[in-house]
Amino acid sequence: MKKLVFILAVCLFAAACEKDDNLPADQTPVSKRQLSGPEAILKANLDQTAKIVADIIQDDAVLTELTLLSGENREFFSLSFRDLLDESKSVSSSFSNLRNRFLAECSSGAKGYDLGNLADYLTKNDCYLYCPYPSNFYPRGTTSYTVAAHPIDNDIENKGYRYEGKKKIEVVVNEKYADKYMVLLIMPKDEDKEDGLEAVVAEPSKADPVYEVRIGKVRCADYCGGLFEGTLELKITRGYPEYNLTTQEIKASFSTIIPIDYPRDYAKAAINGWTVHSEGGWYTVNLIWDSNWRTSKTQQCILAYEYDKTNETSISATVGYKPDDFNTSVTATAKTTYRGDFLGLVEWDRDWFYATNTNPGPYDEVKNGWVVRKTCPVLKLTTPARTIY
Repeated sequence: MKKLVFILAVCLFAAACEKDDNLPADQTPVSKRQLSGPEAILKANLDQTAKIVADIIQDDAVLTELTLLSGENREFFSLSFRDLLDESKSVSSSFSNLRNRFLAECSSGAKGYDLGNLADYLTKNDCYLYCPYPSNFYPRGTTSYTVAAHPIDNDIENKGYRYEGKKKIEVVVNEKYADKYMVLLIMPKDEDKEDGLEAVVAEPSKADPVYEVRIGKVRCADYCGGLFEGTLELKITRGYPEYNLTTQEIKASFSTIIPIDYPRDYAKAAINGWTVHSEGGWYTVNLIWDSNWRTSKTQQCILAYEYDKTNETSISATVGYKPDDFNTSVTATAKTTYRGDFLGLVEWDRDWFYATNTNPGPYDEVKNGWVVRKTCPVLKLTTPARTIY
């Protein structure tokens, strides 16, 4: 009897080791929030979808189509189920095998899936396929994917599915896992951007002269969340002074909110210090930050953050205004609120800005002829400027 108990214990230990083989040894518990009823349904449907997609991409015809999402020269990295399943959409024709195989699985209810109206659910809820990193981030010849669904209760990790030969195994998918294995994620609708600051991109000014300043390129060496955070939703804004000629009072506010959907593969390139992949993390924006930085606006400020649906945070900075050459510059405090991960707030003196924008100091970095600015250690940007007469 003792021998039988010992053998049973060894078997149970071995089974446990096999199940946990994919868990990182240094993994810390992930904080998970409680889900509402609709969120629990969403989580279950996304996971069911991940299982189906993991199965059907074993078909070489389907796998070939997915290179449009994961290829080195990909033009897009996500595909909504709405577009995939609607044959009238032009992109749908490029994924006909994926569409047909997925709909066939949904209609047949094969392999014990409790599908219901899964395809309709994914379409109505704006769910989508997302490939965060292209195939050239992995060893040459990598074509297989691990498929995982967004966990909903966190953005760091979830179970995923990959095939080893003909056997489908369950693994833990997170950023560390995606360093080694190419992943395809089943994502829910992106968060509604209920931000205190609305996106307002500046229009060109009409004056003589016009001192225009743009955000040229940005580089963010931070994921600002887990793997399932997806594309970074960067925002760059401007705090500036306003002068009332009648009352001679100066006020300050924030405006010119530049939204930047910063690809996750660019963040990985920046974090790892890569210079070839994803342009070394330098993403082209080329949007106006100030349509006319007149000489009277002696000091402005720049705020950068990555939007997330968190509690609002209040912040302030000093801006300056000089009405004419005979008066000294006066200052005011610009205040605002934002939601998300703080990526810096910097006050820029106008004279300093123009004196240094194309004239680097001994320790300055230069990109495309422009001095690289920083709002914090992980966020860099260029600020091309021109004078229009």
